[in-house]
Amino acid sequence: MYHPTSALKNLLFSALFSFSFCTAPPKNLPDLKTTVDQIVTRLYEEIPSDSLNLLDEAFFDSYLTEEEKAVMSTQYWIFEVNQPVRISLMRHVDQKTVPFWLEKSGFVKTNLLVKNELSSYEVWQKEEHSGKVNLGINGLDKHRPVYFISLKPLEKGKKLEITPIFPAQQHFETLEPGAFTYHDWDGLKITEVPDEIRGEILFTTIRGRAREAHLVQAFRSTDFPSSELPDLPVLHWHADPKTSISINWRTSPKSTTSKVLYWKKGGKDTLSLASSPQEIEDRLLQNDRFTLRHTARISGLNPGTAYHYQIQSDDELSPVYSFETAADRTPNFSFIWFGDMHNDPKTGQLAKDATTRFPETKFYISSGDLVNTGLHRDDWDKLFAFTGESFAHRPFMPVPGNHDSQDGLGAGMFQAQFDLPVNGPGGEYSERTYFFRYGEALFLMMDGTLSIPDQAPWLEKVLAENPARWKFLTVHFPAYNSVEPYPEIQDFWVPILEKHEVDLYFSGHFHYYMRSKPLREFKPGSNSNLIFVHSASAHGKGFESDKQDQSFTVLSYPDDYLYQKIDIHGNTLTLSSYLADGKLLDQFTIKK
Repeated sequence: MYHPTSALKNLLFSALFSFSFCTAPPKNLPDLKTTVDQIVTRLYEEIPSDSLNLLDEAFFDSYLTEEEKAVMSTQYWIFEVNQPVRISLMRHVDQKTVPFWLEKSGFVKTNLLVKNELSSYEVWQKEEHSGKVNLGINGLDKHRPVYFISLKPLEKGKKLEITPIFPAQQHFETLEPGAFTYHDWDGLKITEVPDEIRGEILFTTIRGRAREAHLVQAFRSTDFPSSELPDLPVLHWHADPKTSISINWRTSPKSTTSKVLYWKKGGKDTLSLASSPQEIEDRLLQNDRFTLRHTARISGLNPGTAYHYQIQSDDELSPVYSFETAADRTPNFSFIWFGDMHNDPKTGQLAKDATTRFPETKFYISSGDLVNTGLHRDDWDKLFAFTGESFAHRPFMPVPGNHDSQDGLGAGMFQAQFDLPVNGPGGEYSERTYFFRYGEALFLMMDGTLSIPDQAPWLEKVLAENPARWKFLTVHFPAYNSVEPYPEIQDFWVPILEKHEVDLYFSGHFHYYMRSKPLREFKPGSNSNLIFVHSASAHGKGFESDKQDQSFTVLSYPDDYLYQKIDIHGNTLTLSSYLADGKLLDQFTIKK
């Protein structure tokens, strides 16, 4: 099962994308990312698009230049040591092709095996002199259980000193049972280590490094390529919902100017605001490698007012859309919560149907896993295309799930699609953990793929400084569930939620519906009425467990296409969960 990482672990490899001989490489080699970018560009120019995914390792052996091979053999993992060392390289036994550089650089396969809870790794070894050590790529495939290494110093009585070069930040463990190897899955522990290498210095890594030289069966196409016509608009609140709106949309890079035109409903005065464009690259997206994502933050709006808007890109105009600002006083309102959506066309239709069925809805929230692969821009294209104009008329406020922030490579593509508040803990949490207020409700939107303990002080501070009648927390991972509970959330967040009388906890991840009892009924010593609800809007694997834990569960329901509508009327809240056909699955009321 997926385990969220700590903030430190996510930071360690945030700057990756490159490849690597252990012997001294030629001087002044380009970095790995630049080299692979250039290879991909040359492939697009020279190879027909329908042949790109037919290219195999044998083709690349003859196609790549000697310099490109040298880069791939030496620029993936670089560090310096102050004495001779023996390197043990643990390669996943199921990887079909041995990296081309491994034997050529002097590594010898041994009979040793290292094992974790799921897999086995064969051990390759080589001795290196003191000085710089250069290692090569994991392969031209995308084999996610990437290799990891350990070092043994060869000078007795002298402390081994390691100076990271690339990645610039590296993390070391002791190679022994119980250690982890992948920061993006630190719950996956080593179970068996041969005595010959036990106790060595273990270099940890991330599974996302498999993508750095991915060229074999790597290329994708989007069904919804960009053009000069502005499309895929999405609304957010970057600031106050009463007086502002943020509008995001897409064009191709051929668009030279883009702006939003807006006016009050029934009014005649039209205002305009130029966009701030951001170029987004997905180098393996062969028919739409580059796009522009535009943002226009409109401020100074009147509370409780309906507006129309239209997007202009050069001479191209979008349809006319609309939005409504929050009123000064909003004791009564409705919003819709979507669980895991996974860019499924059926969840797209679900969103459109929910919008039609409940036009009084003011905005949407999502508890993450919006797409299948957050690193693939074509999945985001599908999400916005399948949901139609749903998010063009009402703000959409999501948090990332583990599919949106994947393989230890962060949530950059998630962040590029949205313009969310930046009032979180700062740094890597920007637009991933944040809060907003609407009416008399406080919405705590938190990224559970980042450190749970490190976010606890921010959670305490926001709740202490923002009193509200209604308080909600949205995060991808369910603190309590029958598949795999999250004790860190229970230990670090739940006591804060109890203290500040938070009402509801929205989550997803496991693809079934569950409503808990009030916390006071299953947690000894608690007086909290906090209720945990988790739901997925996309189909999954049934209950994902042999039985449901009835000690905390009021209702559970197997996987289906679901969404939840929350109605607030002063001191009364009603949550209703609906199936795709509109049938009511569950409903409960909280009164204060």
